[in-house]
Amino acid sequence: MRNITPCNDLVFDALVYDNYQGSGSNKTELRRKLDIVYKVMKNELTQKEFDALKDYYILGKKMKEIASERGVNPSTVTRQIKSAKAKIIHIAKYY
Repeated sequence: MRNITPCNDLVFDALVYDNYQGSGSNKTELRRKLDIVYKVMKNELTQKEFDALKDYYILGKKMKEIASERGVNPSTVTRQIKSAKAKIIHIAKYY
């Protein structure tokens, strides 16, 4: 597994939403954005897209590892993650 480093990636933040410990003056705004992204992820992504994001960002698995576990080509996993992020960004930009 690859090393997971903290990042400001909104998708990553949403995946660890339940453990989020935000602080500072932007806490309310960030919490609102995370609420939106989390709802999009739970309601608009396919199960495969959601699982691919979770496996990659949270569990730190490599694309090849995820693909091997699912019996698909690594490019399929890449497309699932790209599609999921595009859906999240598309919907979130309206808020």
